[in-house]
Amino acid sequence: MKIHPEGIRILHIGNIAGVPQNIRDGQRMFGYKSEVLSFGEDQFKYGVDISFSSHGNISRKINILYNIIKIIFQYDILHFHASSLHRMGLDLLIWKVLGKKVIMHYHGSEIRNKKQPLIQKYFADKCVVSTPDLLAFVPNSIWIPNPIDTKKYIFVEPNLQVNKLRILHAPSNKNIKGTEHVIQAIDKLKKDGYDIEFILLEKVSHDKVLKEIELSDIIVDQLILGWYGVFSIETMCMGKPTLCYIRQDLSENYPELPILNTTPKSIYVNLIELIENQEHRIELGAQGRRYVEKIHDSREVTKRLIDIYTK
Repeated sequence: MKIHPEGIRILHIGNIAGVPQNIRDGQRMFGYKSEVLSFGEDQFKYGVDISFSSHGNISRKINILYNIIKIIFQYDILHFHASSLHRMGLDLLIWKVLGKKVIMHYHGSEIRNKKQPLIQKYFADKCVVSTPDLLAFVPNSIWIPNPIDTKKYIFVEPNLQVNKLRILHAPSNKNIKGTEHVIQAIDKLKKDGYDIEFILLEKVSHDKVLKEIELSDIIVDQLILGWYGVFSIETMCMGKPTLCYIRQDLSENYPELPILNTTPKSIYVNLIELIENQEHRIELGAQGRRYVEKIHDSREVTKRLIDIYTK
């Protein structure tokens, strides 16, 4: 597919696990003007180009809307992440009147097990989802894998001489990630004599997370939701064996996924499998890197998105 940057200017609105920034960076590689507008603090330091506070009284919010309308004339495509400015999508009427193309990009809890707002359904030019389990909640949407720039992630060769394996879990939300089950399994492993180190990361910068991934031997992602997120993409890209719950129908549709499928019931035995089986750890790590390069590299994801934009 030929890519023509001329005439397509993209504004990503939202700040979801660094996904808008990764898409922006991929689009910039091909010469597009692409920027990220965020509301509130950039807690994990992913980097935004434009920031507005979402707090304040009605007059302040009206002023914010006025300022957004002013800058929106600099862009052709408004790519909303998780939601538009109004939770029911009423602002889409404004953007359509102003002649803007609108992409709605859903990422998880904002749409999972919910009905898509009718205005977003009928006024968005296209709807995309970041994980395939969300296709069921957004009719006629397209799965666009979350992108990362694989060239920026080093493949970490496994430490074959390590005496105490380091297990990492970094939940963005303990309840939906199944953290209590991870902690219970770790406690049981230690009581049963396994000499392991457990790292629980919360509310730290993205750079800190990446450093901890590099130093760890086994990664545990979520045990509840049914698909993997950006965290698992990064851990696989760095060559780390990763445990995560993949819903049965999805695991059957994507059999090449090199993740050790893990539930709250199987977390204990699966950790033992990786602790005791060095070859399995090495194999999963190597497969993970190849998988991310094939499915999640930002260059390939950018091409797919630009194809959606131009159509």
